[in-house]
Amino acid sequence: MDIKTTKIIEAARELLKEFGYFMDELWHVDDVNFICEQHNLEKLSKAEAMKVFDIAREQFDGEHGVSWPQLEKALYIYMQRKSLLAEIKDESVR
Repeated sequence: MDIKTTKIIEAARELLKEFGYFMDELWHVDDVNFICEQHNLEKLSKAEAMKVFDIAREQFDGEHGVSWPQLEKALYIYMQRKSLLAEIKDESVR
């Protein structure tokens, strides 16, 4: 990451913190794709990775926050949903 991007992210963190919307760890779509790599799954698009974050948010545990295992679970759920939707689409085409 270049210096300009790092400074922008730090400024955004400070702004969020000032208004009470802050998490110590900010997650990036590359984090989701890292999990994909670890499980030999195809890399997701940015939009797909954001859907994984949406699922993680739905499953949010206030005691533990967002963690790697939670992102893995959200990715697994996303992949199941994607597979089911593909099956339904294939059946409707027949």
